[in-house]
Amino acid sequence: MDEVAFHLNQRLESLQVQLLSGIQHGHLIIQSHLLELHHLVLRVIESNQASAVRQSISSVWNKLVHIIREVKAALPRAANPIVIYDEFMLMLGNELNRRNFYTGCVGFALGGMIGLVVGMSFHSTPSPSQRIRGIVCIDYRGLDAVSTSDDVPMPVMTAPDQMLIEVRAASLDYSDIKICSGYGRVLRKQLHRYTPSSPKELPIVLGRDCSGVVVDIGHDVKNFEIGDEVWLAVPYWASGTLAQYVVAKERQVARKPRGIGFEGAAALPYSGSIAWDAMVNQAKLNSHNTRGKRILVHCGSSPVGCVVTQLARLWGAHVTVTCPARALTVCNALGADDTIVFEDGPVDKQLATRERFNVVFNTLGAVVHESCLRFCDDDGIVVTTVATKIASDSYGFILGALYALWVKVQCIIMKEKVAWGAVHLNSDTLNELARLVDNGQLQPVVDKIFSPRDVELAFQHTDSAQAIGKTVIRFRYL
Repeated sequence: MDEVAFHLNQRLESLQVQLLSGIQHGHLIIQSHLLELHHLVLRVIESNQASAVRQSISSVWNKLVHIIREVKAALPRAANPIVIYDEFMLMLGNELNRRNFYTGCVGFALGGMIGLVVGMSFHSTPSPSQRIRGIVCIDYRGLDAVSTSDDVPMPVMTAPDQMLIEVRAASLDYSDIKICSGYGRVLRKQLHRYTPSSPKELPIVLGRDCSGVVVDIGHDVKNFEIGDEVWLAVPYWASGTLAQYVVAKERQVARKPRGIGFEGAAALPYSGSIAWDAMVNQAKLNSHNTRGKRILVHCGSSPVGCVVTQLARLWGAHVTVTCPARALTVCNALGADDTIVFEDGPVDKQLATRERFNVVFNTLGAVVHESCLRFCDDDGIVVTTVATKIASDSYGFILGALYALWVKVQCIIMKEKVAWGAVHLNSDTLNELARLVDNGQLQPVVDKIFSPRDVELAFQHTDSAQAIGKTVIRFRYL
């Protein structure tokens, strides 16, 4: 311990020499400037001021010089390291030993930690991020859980290939109604754990497609600029589009067709992509092999049915649709060659009088699946465009744990490149749809337009049998 004190004393003496040298140097500089200032003041006083003023200023000056001298006289002793060391040793007395030294170090460390914790507790809370208006589902009890919120976090670009889009209009979809009842909740929860850009399970922004204007782009975005009018579609497990702003990857976005407004453009991306996938990828139909085929669309007034009817008629097929009486005029205008109205009697009896079909598109779900099979040709095909139940939503503990592990492995290996069953939602499909719209060969069907505050009425209409095509929420006049 004596050796430690000896080395400490040497260091203190060295510090004293350096400190005294600095003080002396500083003292000389200050004294020189004070002398110059003194002469300058005297010249000003003697030339411009009266005798009384000179005496007052001289008195003040003398007092100031006296104070400076007293401070200067006291400074060397106050800053003398030897004096500080002697007083420190006197305070410790003869109790300085290794045990007390270590105890003091531990106490110093503990005190520092306590001070840090206390300081962090008084740290001001960061200001909340910008909030926007959106339509959200707060739990899984159906449409009763849907509400309009002004407290939706502003979406932020997290990847260089993303874009920030100001939404002008977005549409409601049947899949949103399913999401409100828990559709895809397990996958959404797992993706939020392993993928930073995925939304948390609840609350979740609804909406599967929209149209709007690009307001910001990542540095890897090549095909878009700020100010471009675009449309896009997102899968069921992603954060939705019913909000003032959305963030999407470049591969999900395409330029909006020039000939339609934002409301019409919001009605096509999601249902149009599903219809295109059903026609081209599942039924293997195109403009070269569709002519002369008999096609049945159940029901032709649904969002997907409206698009399938137009594509099938464009490619030369004979199209039969089923629809409610309210939609009869619309279905005929879209190109249906034959219409079967629900209110005219049992649909199966009406279909029995028709020749069987090469391709049947089921846009209603399991309720008409048997009917579709019955009236399909032996060599024909039935294509269901309604999303089926996701097995993972009903997994128990063991299967759920295995599924979570599988999702984690996929996210680690593929990162955000996994499509999770939504490969058809991409810019290539949207560009094909936009080309058809610009050529006048495809048109959106918008039934009603609502504002965000009337979202309950909008969902009730979407879920009713009277809905034709898409129901749209307009954001552009908020």
